This record gives sequence, structure tokens and C-alpha cells, in this order.
Amino acid sequence: MSYPWLTTVWQQWQQLLSQDRLHHAMLLIAPSGCGSETLIRQLARTVLCQNGMTEPCGICHSCQLFAAETHPDCHTIRPQDGKAISIDAIRQCNHWAWETSQLGGKRVVLIEQADCMGEAAANALLKTLEEPPANCQFILTTTELDRLLPTINSRCNKWRLPLPAEQDVKRWVESQLKQAVKVEAIRLNGNAPLAALHFIEQGQDIRHQNLLESFHQFLIPPHSGLFSVAEHCMKDGLLSLKWLSYFLVDCLKIQQGVVGYLVHAESSALAGQVAAQLQQSLLLGQIKALNALIRELEAHPGLNDELLITDWLSGFISSQ
Repeated sequence: MSYPWLTTVWQQWQQLLSQDRLHHAMLLIAPSGCGSETLIRQLARTVLCQNGMTEPCGICHSCQLFAAETHPDCHTIRPQDGKAISIDAIRQCNHWAWETSQLGGKRVVLIEQADCMGEAAANALLKTLEEPPANCQFILTTTELDRLLPTINSRCNKWRLPLPAEQDVKRWVESQLKQAVKVEAIRLNGNAPLAALHFIEQGQDIRHQNLLESFHQFLIPPHSGLFSVAEHCMKDGLLSLKWLSYFLVDCLKIQQGVVGYLVHAESSALAGQVAAQLQQSLLLGQIKALNALIRELEAHPGLNDELLITDWLSGFISSQ
């Protein structure tokens, strides 16, 4: 297994494979940015392999087709362009589940981000999961179990991928980049190793720091940097707003004397300066308003982000 934090779950799955006890519908609950795709594809490849039982052989016709992403008995469904998984996609999935294997072996249906199924799509899948066809393996993923309809949840064998400890993630990312990494880079990405690696590789750590410094300058009267902060926010979209939300929560913690755990470990001095600048009632109100804005932009991607962001930032001026 290419990522060390996947090994425990993979070894447990291998044991089930060796005993021919793999459930027909496996559900992996894993945060984004931790390589869950690698794990489920390894399982799919092993199930389809013509020679191996607990590990793909890598040389059979099935393994070669899988590597080329042209395997006729492996089908993947995932949300497209941020839209929900449609009922038509699930009907196609049901068709695949019942059709005859083209290679004379098993069939695999991967449903990534299964929580993106609407109620109608989930109900269309339910009957197939309740009365599964022979030799068809379903593999589903979700980031949050609560977002998956209970009817689907109850028909699956659930596996939660444990994230590695913070220091283990830090060491792994540092080993990949051959450089020191800030703890806050790990915490900002929820201890998800690949997300933290991407954060630094894509220069988001630099943009994050620039955003915080620009925001701090904006809070100093006469608040002339409003549009500069908005511009920084637009570079990473919703991600930037989430960074600001984490930062403001850290400021609130400092105001309340809670300094044992801050997401912004290396930027705690800056958080302390902002905490000293803002009244607690204003800070709390702006955190609530920001989180509401994030939810609104997630639900309605076509809105004018820049206008809404500048309107939220104006709340720091009008309330002082």
C-alpha cells in the first residue's frame, strides 16, 4: 500500500478476502485528502484479478486492463461538475450490476461520494443492495456518514479510515517535500496528509499567510485594505474563507484564554494582535456571519462571491 496510513484497513480487507467474507457493499468513510481513492481502487483491482486472492498479481489480463483504465467489468460513478449523482446514473449502475461479466469473472461498481446521491437516486440503488446480484462487488465512499441516507447506510459494511497523528502527518509531508513544514499547515487541512501536501505544493501556504497579513492590516483604521483582502480571498475561493474562519476562531479562543490548541500555531502572535483589536461580540458575530456566507456559497455556486465577501468584511467597519 503506497500510503502508510492506509495499511491497517487494507490488511483487514485482505483478511476478509482470504476468508471469502467480503461484504457485497463496502462503504469507506474517509475525509478528503487522505488517499481513499487509492484504497478503494486497490480493493477493486484485487477483486477483479484473475490470479490473486488478497493482492492483485499485476500481470493478468484483468490487471492490465485495470491499469489502462479500460476494464469492462469495473464501473465508476461520481458527481460531475459539482452536481448530485442523478437517478439516471444509478439506473445505469443497476444495469451494470446485473449484466454478465465480459471477462467471465466478477464485476465491480465504485460509487464515489455516495452522499451526493439524492433521495430518488438512493432509493433506486437500495433494491439492488438489498438483493445483490451474484459476483458483483459494490464499493462506496463518503466523507461524512451522516450525509448518507440511513437506508443506504444500513445495507453496507462500514469502514472508517483513521487519520494518522499530527506529528506523523508532519513527518510524512516533510519527507515528501524535503523541507520543514509548519504545524498549522497540517491543522488547516484536518490532518489529511495529501491535502496538507497539496496545500504546500500549490503555494496555498504562502497565499494563506498573505491573506492573514492583509486581513490584519485591513482591521487597522482607516480600514483602507478592504478590496485587497477581498482579492486575496478570491484567489482560493471558499478555501480562503474557511482559512479566515479558522483564524477568527483562534482569535476568539485567545480572547477567552484558551491557548492550548490553536490551528494557527505558528501565527498565534498575529492572532493575538487581531484578538486585541476586536470586541468579542463583534468577533463572534462576524464568525457566525462568515460561516453562514460559506454555507450560502457552497449551496449556490453562481452567486457574486466578491460582492458578498466585501459586504461581510464591511461588517468589521460598520460595527466599530
